[in-house]
Amino acid sequence: MQDLRYAWRTLARTPGFTAVAILTLALGIGATTAIFSVVHGVLLKPLPYRDPSRLASIWVDLGVGNQSLPAASALDFLDYRARTTLFEAFAAATGSQTIGVTGALSGVSGLETERVDVVPVTSNFFSLFGVDPALGRHFTEDEETIGGPQVAILSHSVWQERYGGDPAIVGRTIRLDSVEHTVVGVMPQRFHLLLPAEAFLVTDAQIWKPLRYNYVNAPPRNFTAFTVFGRLKPGVTFDQAQSEMEGLARQLRQEYAVHESSDMRIRVVPLQSDIVKHAQPALVALLGAVIFVLLIACANVAHLLLARATARQHEMALRAALGARGVRLVRQLATESFVLAVAGGVLGLIFAQAGVWTLKYAKPANVPRLDSISIDASVLAFTVAVSALTAIVFGLLPALRASKQDLNRTLRASASLSPTRVQLKLRSALVIAEVALALVLLIGAGLMMRSFVRLQQVRPGFDHARVLTFRVAMPFGARRDREVRLAFMAELERGLKSLPGVTNVGFTQQIPLTGSGPLQPYAYDEATARNWESETSDRRIVSTDYFRAMGTRLLAGRFFDEHDRAPIGRIIIDETLAAKVWPGESAIGKRLQVQPAGSIGDLHAEVIGVVEHMRILDLTRAVRPQMWTPMLGVPGLFYVVARTDGDPAALSSEVRTLMRRLEPDAAVDRLRPMSAYVADGLGQARLSLALMTAFGCAALALAVVGIYGVISYSVGQRTREIGIRMALGARPDRVRNAILAEGLKLIMPSLAIGSAAAWLLSQLIAGLLYQTDAGDPMTFAVTVALLLAVGLAGCYIPARRATMVSPIAAIRAE
Repeated sequence: MQDLRYAWRTLARTPGFTAVAILTLALGIGATTAIFSVVHGVLLKPLPYRDPSRLASIWVDLGVGNQSLPAASALDFLDYRARTTLFEAFAAATGSQTIGVTGALSGVSGLETERVDVVPVTSNFFSLFGVDPALGRHFTEDEETIGGPQVAILSHSVWQERYGGDPAIVGRTIRLDSVEHTVVGVMPQRFHLLLPAEAFLVTDAQIWKPLRYNYVNAPPRNFTAFTVFGRLKPGVTFDQAQSEMEGLARQLRQEYAVHESSDMRIRVVPLQSDIVKHAQPALVALLGAVIFVLLIACANVAHLLLARATARQHEMALRAALGARGVRLVRQLATESFVLAVAGGVLGLIFAQAGVWTLKYAKPANVPRLDSISIDASVLAFTVAVSALTAIVFGLLPALRASKQDLNRTLRASASLSPTRVQLKLRSALVIAEVALALVLLIGAGLMMRSFVRLQQVRPGFDHARVLTFRVAMPFGARRDREVRLAFMAELERGLKSLPGVTNVGFTQQIPLTGSGPLQPYAYDEATARNWESETSDRRIVSTDYFRAMGTRLLAGRFFDEHDRAPIGRIIIDETLAAKVWPGESAIGKRLQVQPAGSIGDLHAEVIGVVEHMRILDLTRAVRPQMWTPMLGVPGLFYVVARTDGDPAALSSEVRTLMRRLEPDAAVDRLRPMSAYVADGLGQARLSLALMTAFGCAALALAVVGIYGVISYSVGQRTREIGIRMALGARPDRVRNAILAEGLKLIMPSLAIGSAAAWLLSQLIAGLLYQTDAGDPMTFAVTVALLLAVGLAGCYIPARRATMVSPIAAIRAE
């Protein structure tokens, strides 16, 4: 306690030094804590299920270069259950050809019809995840059979928002798509179905139903309609489970020709890693970057303490002469470092909390599990550990140096005792390390900036400027007749085109960048026809004017028109599919198999148009070939795309007024410009760029402060020498250049070391870059030049100040 009181009094006597040291540490500790809280919440924190480390996502690969998705056939799912021994259980979910199933919820007095997402699941689905309903019970096996009781389990959000959290809802009857269902349970608030990004069949639902599947009349085994999860038995490793599933896949290939011809493989993937795999590289890179910032902050504070130790050598020597042992002196100085680290840690924790709040408010796209990010006990423990480690890193070396000194030399010396050669080398080494680390971060930020600029310049296959989009959910009972619904669609199109500035209006089941959608298998030769689903494309249903409204280029053929009314008779494909199936040939007029052998009706469709590839899933890459079919009816849930001459957001209120007039019971949501979805698609790249740039700028500022401090201190120590040289006739510019040369001796080795380290470490972020070489020479050259210029500026200020000192005053100075 005496050491703590003395340390506090000592630091309070130098408020400038103390404030700079604490703020520097708070910057490093706060940034590190904030990023660690994201890494912990997204990557490290266990999934909110029972024993989540034993949960697996089951992937099926249908041949090299073909479909690889977390989707399995219904009959294979039964074999997983019956023919494996290392899994405790398997469960499955499925959906319709859209993401989940929407249904009208009604049947409760006073409630209007609304749209909800409904997902069918096996009876053991929730028990496999280890989550029990908050009210009621799980589904039973008899409820999963064809013709079984119509039952449903509500999500916590529907229970609260629609039924006010009434516990009496269990046992009551609600209506889903005009069919009465008995509510048998309500899920707890913490339950959300977390899925890998590739899981296109299901999504987190508002209402769950039993999965009733006709296994007797199931389609061929290469028709993947189930999303399957597995739970390993206690003590079983994923390697063991993978080995067993590989053996099962061999058996299935031997028993079924469709699996043999497609070389079907099964992969057992840990669910947690499957969910976060796309965010992991960026988060790990950011964590490494912020650790560099923390190291630079520690080096800066260590430099301050070394300078402070030089000024306190007389004090330390006098205490040693009066009997204080070296250990006692080290303890006292370490206590001061501890006080600084604690203060920096507390302030850094405040900075980190602000950073987490900002991140959650921004809701960056492609960052899963945002709700689990918080400053919890684990993050607090991390902050304490980082604060303690920083106290050791920046405080131990100065303390040891201060305790080992020549008492006779120190006590006989004047008050302006100069630092020793070793102390000067230590300070120079710290500055070199700071500048090298700063260069690594700046080069990383530069690479991400070039990547982001190029990503913004990529054409996503459509012109997103001046396009308004919104989603319409039709009430189930309204306009049930197909012709009446088509008339409504035509009336809606006319109404939208009558709005000021609207030039084109299109309809589709799903617009780009709103998640995965239905897949369309296709075949173009005997091998692919035999291995049905070995080739798949993204499929969308669109109206005749959709491509014009989206601004998609027609490369060959024509768009749909009012004559394209056959269910699957005519299709439009993208340039990727055309090049794959008919390389070097025109695809127009060619026929593509779009139904498996044995289906009713024509198996083939005629290609009438080829359009540019749309980045409908990911702006950074082309995922799958694409196929479009004409919209022949009005689905219960569809998107509207309206191209305008002006600001699309200005039409929002008029669109809502029009929809209320045409169909008051229709629900309109997601009313936003298409450019907003593109901006969301850039969210993760923008977040990485913003954070890396912030870290790089912070590192640059700290490094320049370090350079300035060393040169300024050196000039201060040489004030008398400089005065004598100027009195003897030395020109100011020569004195200034000599001091700048001294700074260059620190900067040039730093740039060499930092460039080499940056080249090595940049390979780790190569996967985050878009059309940018990790060793891009232009980025390296510009960044090195920038840091050199800023570093010289940090040297120039003390150099210029030195040449402005009066020689007489300098000579008289002690």
